Amino acid sequence: MKILYSDIKKLIPGLKASPRQVGEFLTMAGFMMDGFEKVNFQGKPNYSISLEVRHNRADCLSVVGFANEIAAKWNLKVNMPKIGKLPRKQASRNIKVVDGKYIRRILAFEIENICNKKSPQWLVDWLALYDMKSKNMLVDLSNFVMLVTGHPSHLLDVSKMHGQLHWDMNKKYKTITTLDGTLVNLTGDREIILRDDKNILAIAGIVGGKKAELDLNTTSIIAEMAVYDPGTVRKNSRGTNVATEASTRLGRWLDPNGLDYAMDLLLALILKNCGGQNAVVREFNYYPKKYQAPRINFDPAKPSLYAGINIPKEKAVDILRGLRFSVRKNGKHYSVTPPTDRMDVTIEEDLIEEVVRLYGFEKIPVAEIPKLEVTEDITPRVVKLAEKVRDVLSVMGYDEILSSPLTTKESNGLTNHRDWQTITTQNAVNEEFPDLRQSIGAGLLNQLAEYRKKNLAYVQIFEVGKIFGKIGNKYGEHESLGILYNHAAKGPALEYLRYILETTLRYLGLDDVSYRESVKKPRLANEYSCYDVMIKDKPVGIIYKLKPRVENERTYFAEANLTLIADILGSFKGKPAVELTKKLVTLDANLELTKKESVYAALENFKQKIGKKHLWSIAVADAFPVGNKVKYTIRVSYQELPDPVAKKLHLKTFGLK
Repeated sequence: MKILYSDIKKLIPGLKASPRQVGEFLTMAGFMMDGFEKVNFQGKPNYSISLEVRHNRADCLSVVGFANEIAAKWNLKVNMPKIGKLPRKQASRNIKVVDGKYIRRILAFEIENICNKKSPQWLVDWLALYDMKSKNMLVDLSNFVMLVTGHPSHLLDVSKMHGQLHWDMNKKYKTITTLDGTLVNLTGDREIILRDDKNILAIAGIVGGKKAELDLNTTSIIAEMAVYDPGTVRKNSRGTNVATEASTRLGRWLDPNGLDYAMDLLLALILKNCGGQNAVVREFNYYPKKYQAPRINFDPAKPSLYAGINIPKEKAVDILRGLRFSVRKNGKHYSVTPPTDRMDVTIEEDLIEEVVRLYGFEKIPVAEIPKLEVTEDITPRVVKLAEKVRDVLSVMGYDEILSSPLTTKESNGLTNHRDWQTITTQNAVNEEFPDLRQSIGAGLLNQLAEYRKKNLAYVQIFEVGKIFGKIGNKYGEHESLGILYNHAAKGPALEYLRYILETTLRYLGLDDVSYRESVKKPRLANEYSCYDVMIKDKPVGIIYKLKPRVENERTYFAEANLTLIADILGSFKGKPAVELTKKLVTLDANLELTKKESVYAALENFKQKIGKKHLWSIAVADAFPVGNKVKYTIRVSYQELPDPVAKKLHLKTFGLK
């Protein structure tokens, strides 16, 4: 977008800043100055400033829009071009909206008894400085108003039309010949068009057609301005491969309320310059839903927090008022309503950006660390746990996989270890996998099958992801960790996988890990090697050996509910340091149990006997099989007891003589 410095001076007579200062300010305010040229206009030196408008600032595709920015910077007022008294307008009956689905507003005038002519030299030269060619007075005035206000208009010669003017969706037209003689192919896909009873006259918001083109013999016109759904305009522009000054503006969120001033300015200029003494004016106004600017709650302290520098609250409020925002005190904060041409401002963060950029990005020091308040960490604990799990297992040589949450009823039936019913998706993207997985094991086993095809005999993989199920009408899901270990060699591989699982859980901050025979065993599990993983008497997962599905297969799987583990960790309370007045006394005891008896249940019994007051720790130090039984070495550390008393309590607890 180009602007002439003299045009800005006309709108802001009190401006003292030089053209260079204006360009540099606009650059710092977010509009990159990509051209600065000294030019001559009407025999006087002038400056043309070229600026990039990359963001959704439809208001700044106009001279007035940039004048508002500049006036706000130097605390000045913009004097809009004055409109004289207009003739009384009658209602038009020759304009109709057939399909207004993508139309936000239309304002149109029928004007009779006018005289078109060539433009004066000043207007020809002015348009040339804005890179536009002169056509004739009526067309040039239309372009003049578009560049000044940002609102494109389209003028049609009524004498070349057949019947009424209609806004409609294109249903039958295949091509249109544009004003410059180009034949454009139409797609018929959501194209808004202007047509009469016989011909297509324009692609709405993009380009006019030859059929009702103005010439020097034109005496009656329809002048229309409209605002459309911007996404539809952009789509139609791409579909027809036609980009114009109009489509550039109407492809953004243009203010529908701004049509009133822009159309009145155009009407006044036409009547003044094209012999409008005997003109007849008829109006058509289509505005199905009036646009209301949002009210936004604003805390004037926040710009300082975001920028990292001190921006006085009063200054923040003054900046918004200078940008024509309505600002009202509302308790400790403010209620702010932007002008309707600032449709890019909808939330508080937009207001903060306005304050910071007008205050000056250049005032933020580049060599200092901003003083920012520490914000609350809202990342869920389970997300952090998942990242820790990935780190630990990767270090221990496990490869992470990512599998689909969709599976089959058969896979769920083999791997489900909860009292869950299957959830079947509607309109599944893959009919072969319609159900949500109930265990991470489904995906890991599929990956194992792929590795077997490559003759890999040693596999260590894991996955973190969601599993799903329902009980009755209640749906549930949680983040789950699955670990799979497969190898061909003989050995205590379940013990190895237990070591991997416990190492991971302890790294997360859990030290009270125990096991019990599984209550619900997956169909795929070896029923004699299947255990629930317990933390503080809560089942948080499962570990088991799989039944062999191929010869010499030795596969082991563990799964843990990370969501539940996160809740358990969240319930832990920090304990203060303990001052010991006596040394810790550590003693061992042997315990012999059958293979079906749980050593962890025995440990709980011993804890109760010793009591919290004197128990520092209790753990299994060693275990080895003896026939049909298992012999355990239990190591206990006693606190706040002298040696003789600790030994006496130890003997009593374990029934030793």
